[in-house]
Amino acid sequence: MYRPNNLKRITLISTEEVIYHAPTKHTIDPRSIEQSIIIAEERFAVQVLGYPFYLALASEKNRTVDAANKIDLQAKVGGAYTLNDGDLVNASEFLSVKNKALWDHILWKFIAECVMLTAAPEGFVQFGTEGVFHQQATSSPMGGGGVVTPELRSMKWAMDKKMFDRIDPLKAAVHNFVCRFKSDYPLYENPCDCDQNGTPYKRRTDVALGIYDDEPNKCGCNEETHWNT
Repeated sequence: MYRPNNLKRITLISTEEVIYHAPTKHTIDPRSIEQSIIIAEERFAVQVLGYPFYLALASEKNRTVDAANKIDLQAKVGGAYTLNDGDLVNASEFLSVKNKALWDHILWKFIAECVMLTAAPEGFVQFGTEGVFHQQATSSPMGGGGVVTPELRSMKWAMDKKMFDRIDPLKAAVHNFVCRFKSDYPLYENPCDCDQNGTPYKRRTDVALGIYDDEPNKCGCNEETHWNT
């Protein structure tokens, strides 16, 4: 999907991509998650990918609008946005075949989950003209359904649960995927030497769809390329 990057710096994920792949209602206000993208990518994506690989992927996934490409990019973005010279357009279609395979298979989902985790506290407590205030749901279950703001302990539990049971396994899966096809991703800096257990990451949760199975050479390091170029 071709989307303007309103953050004015290159990022891997767009707001619309977060909404598509995150466990949230699609009616969410994009502004509520847009300002968490940079923080999430610097905290999680850079840690997993290493800065050189992260910067290369983000640079490839964004194009700067200029006189030569404005008409083409405007047609791809659509009439809902008006592009100007210097704007950024974010699209996975700009990625190479091997990088798009990584993006579609696991990296997109991983970063979307990270953005939602980073944005969660702002859904609970926010800044406004009144100062710092507690976000309160507009509907009440007392009226026959609706939603209610969770207690702080529930928020802490949910964020811990997301980290341990969603983000940690996805983080390991990104590493596992890249290490299986290491020759396709030479900028990846984290070691793929397959320890004596053949596992790329230490276990953080018991449920991870088999990616932590202790099988010989489970990470498949330095296998031949799998993607057509």
